[in-house]
Amino acid sequence: SCAAYVLYYLMRLEPFSRLALTLQGGKFDVADRLFHNIASSWKSASEENLQDVREVIPEFYYLPDFLTNTNNFDFGTTQKGKTVHNVTLPKWAKGDPNRFIRINRQALESDYVSKNLHEWVDLIFGYKQRGEEAIKALNTFVHVTYEGEVDLDSMTDPVQRESTIAQIQNFGQTPSRLERRPFPQRLVYSPLKDDKIDFGALPYLAPLTPPFCIVGATHRCKVKRQLTEVCKMGVSGQNSNAVGDMCLVKGQIIGVGRMCALHIPSKSYFRFGLPNNGISVHVGSLTARSRELNKVLSVHDGLHRAEISVVRPSLDGRWIVTGCIDSTVRLWKYESPTVKLRATLCGHGGWKITCLDISTVFGTIVTGCAQGRVLVWDLGTLTFVRRLEHKFKDEKEISSGEILAATSVSVNHKNGNIVTLVGPNLSVFDVNGRLLGTEISLGARPTCAVATDCPEWQENGIVAVTGHVNGEVRFWSLNYGTGELTVRELMVDMEHRTEITALRVTGENQNTLLVGDSAGKMSICKTVQLENMSVNQVAEVTAELKNNLSSYSQQLSRHPAAEMRSNLANIAQQGLGVGDDIASGIRNILPGQPGAMDREPSS
Repeated sequence: SCAAYVLYYLMRLEPFSRLALTLQGGKFDVADRLFHNIASSWKSASEENLQDVREVIPEFYYLPDFLTNTNNFDFGTTQKGKTVHNVTLPKWAKGDPNRFIRINRQALESDYVSKNLHEWVDLIFGYKQRGEEAIKALNTFVHVTYEGEVDLDSMTDPVQRESTIAQIQNFGQTPSRLERRPFPQRLVYSPLKDDKIDFGALPYLAPLTPPFCIVGATHRCKVKRQLTEVCKMGVSGQNSNAVGDMCLVKGQIIGVGRMCALHIPSKSYFRFGLPNNGISVHVGSLTARSRELNKVLSVHDGLHRAEISVVRPSLDGRWIVTGCIDSTVRLWKYESPTVKLRATLCGHGGWKITCLDISTVFGTIVTGCAQGRVLVWDLGTLTFVRRLEHKFKDEKEISSGEILAATSVSVNHKNGNIVTLVGPNLSVFDVNGRLLGTEISLGARPTCAVATDCPEWQENGIVAVTGHVNGEVRFWSLNYGTGELTVRELMVDMEHRTEITALRVTGENQNTLLVGDSAGKMSICKTVQLENMSVNQVAEVTAELKNNLSSYSQQLSRHPAAEMRSNLANIAQQGLGVGDDIASGIRNILPGQPGAMDREPSS
């Protein structure tokens, strides 16, 4: 995509709004030519205007914000009298930009696109980019956009040279041709082969399997404990044996006490809650340089004016966020063995800081206090962004006078979603603070919660895990359409009979959960694999997959036009939905079929 086309789509978002104004000489283009309707843009590019060669940009698959005019720019009125504001979406999106983007992404990740991706590659990078094949495929463009067709160094006329450069920069450049032969079709693996589980295909299905779902059977979530250890580091001097943090080092679980936080990159840990109002750094794992566990590496006094109540290092280890009983939050740049203060964040009104999280991916710091207030801060500008609104909290406190404390806050590092646990209420917010779903946890009181890195398009995935006062662990999924949080898996293990005090999601594919309790026990829990199931269990899964595949075929047969839509460009441009796995079934929404457009996506 060139600058002009990118700005055409992103004109509702800063800083692209300002760039669009600069491109158009200080004002937005005529309203009829602005991006305001998905259908009209598609028709213009596909059939009505031969000069329109726009293509979708990556934001169509992950960023719903570019479809809404949240900044309330005045884009004018079309010739038909329509005020240009938010982008008009297809009927199947039901006016919801999040739903539109989610189904677009499911289509992009579907088997259909994988099987046809090579055809698009042939057009852009392959043998259909130039020559007779390009003409046959209607894939020809202005000559100056092709590599090697224009020799700028030989141009003596400065006006011609500058105009040619401006045309290339603003209106597109064809990429280098990588291959002169057809690209091979991508192999698409299925968990079923000849009505049996294809165990050889499972490793290829693992990367796109949602967190804690069984590889090859994503409609199932099953987690079992594999190993239990006792926490011994950082517990001396504590008033309990409770686990505060854990990680895996070469397959071994490393845990520390409740008043400690692990610094994973350096295999050390911070201890806080000390009389010196600071932290101490200790050896957390034996290495060639450090052969004595718990050895003090450095001490940092007076980091706050009162006792530190919580510490959270960033995953990359460069930042440390500390919270104090006096309600202040401080951000530190950690360069072992020194810590340098970067900012003091105030906004919790004198209440003790109870939980923290930091995401360097999204530049976000999230803080929670004993009064239940959860605030979001910007890591780049070190400023306040917003307060997350928990409506149930205000209603509860007004009716009963009970103060609901924030117990846990956790950031999803794939999409920026924020999981909060305030009192018994589990909530999920998006990166912009919009409430996606909330649920009061019935039964045993929840004591801690952690977010997974499940992307929103994987609707079967686990978005949060909670630990409870009786040792239970619950795995939650979110229906983005209804905002309903549901328990997909309840793990009750005999090893954990007391309050769960720490949780950490780990593993390359987010399939491992570390669990720590108030008795000092730590467990490694992993998603069950089909290879380790009994013959009867595998037979049950096989029957379920066959049933889902049969349902998929029946829905496809009701839409014969779907077979005609084999061109990948159509799929990409229209955002047609096909389920993210067999269990979801087909979601191929086609123009001219209102019954299909109005149907809710299957779960």
